Amino acid sequence: MSSLLQRLTRPRPAAIGVEIGTSAIKVVALRPGAPPALHHAVMTPTPIGSMRDGLVADPQAVATELRGLLAAHGITARHAVTAVPNQSAVTRNIMVPRMERGDLDEAIKWEAERYIPYPIDEVNLDYDLLDDPAQIAEDGQMEAVIAAAPSEAVARQAEVLRLAGLEPVVVDLKSFATLRALRGNLLGEHLNKTTLAGKNYTEHSEVALVLEIGASSSVISLVRGDRILMARNIAVAADDFTTALQRAFDLDFGAAEEIKLGYAMASTPTEAEEDLLNFDLAREQYSPARIFEVIRPVLADLVTEVRRSLEFYRVQSGDVVIDRTFVAGGGAKLRGLENAISDALGFRVDVANPWLTVDTSASGADPGYLQQHAAEFTVPLGLALRGVPHG
Repeated sequence: MSSLLQRLTRPRPAAIGVEIGTSAIKVVALRPGAPPALHHAVMTPTPIGSMRDGLVADPQAVATELRGLLAAHGITARHAVTAVPNQSAVTRNIMVPRMERGDLDEAIKWEAERYIPYPIDEVNLDYDLLDDPAQIAEDGQMEAVIAAAPSEAVARQAEVLRLAGLEPVVVDLKSFATLRALRGNLLGEHLNKTTLAGKNYTEHSEVALVLEIGASSSVISLVRGDRILMARNIAVAADDFTTALQRAFDLDFGAAEEIKLGYAMASTPTEAEEDLLNFDLAREQYSPARIFEVIRPVLADLVTEVRRSLEFYRVQSGDVVIDRTFVAGGGAKLRGLENAISDALGFRVDVANPWLTVDTSASGADPGYLQQHAAEFTVPLGLALRGVPHG
């Protein structure tokens, strides 16, 4: 069976994390340690027209930009971990009869065919067993999480890395990378150097909801400790806010993005908030209040998707109490988004801080820069953490 997610126990060289996104190419490099130390966190715009539906359409253009980014910052790593776009990834928790690990590969493959919307011989498929067979009754069931992506999507990501002079060692899923980067948020006071060294916290009982909002795709995940309960793609992403502004104000995409980043809020702004935004009265047609009215339907769609995802889980697996909720990804930078979602769903929502899992003091990076761009670096940090050797 083709391996999408390389086993953590396999020996491998140190590798940087490279996220090839719709709007930006981002790289995070770490030094091994407990916790790992941040060495680089850098990004550059993705070449215009080089991406289509989250997939690389012009590998050479993307590779040239990536190679230039590495050279500009003196990053000399030769190995990399990357991820397929959310739109291409399929994850599902499934139940299989108790059996030894050696017999699981074929069983998982046939079971996965029921849930994967691609021909099974055209995907890269992997799985992680969530239960220990030794602790399951002879006639019992074991839970596994499967992950799959079209082989073409995996090949395109690997091609870009090789064209840029890097050797891909793992092709991961962005949703898994997000959860890895946010371990410090998810485990909270239970996090310590032991967990960073790899101790499993599956027994941790709190349930966390993570909403990772990328430029062109988003994923909602439910986890309990280190155990993934659900990971589900949703149809609303950061670019949907920009597209709404583009249509309402008859702007090109770049100008609409500038308006969103400069003046958009996820709630009706007060006069004091407009003052803090340094709103230019000469551009009154783009007032924060008017912008909010334009993006409000997109916000409503986002909340609806979260509700649907939770209802989907409850129908499949029973009721669940959410103990912690975090928003991550570039879309999490929309001002007041966490409060708007919190008000709509009735529980507290926080913007995730991925830097809790690493030591940033030795990187030389401006702490303000790291904080400002924490949302964008969540996925590449999670990929870099996958690339840090253990043991």
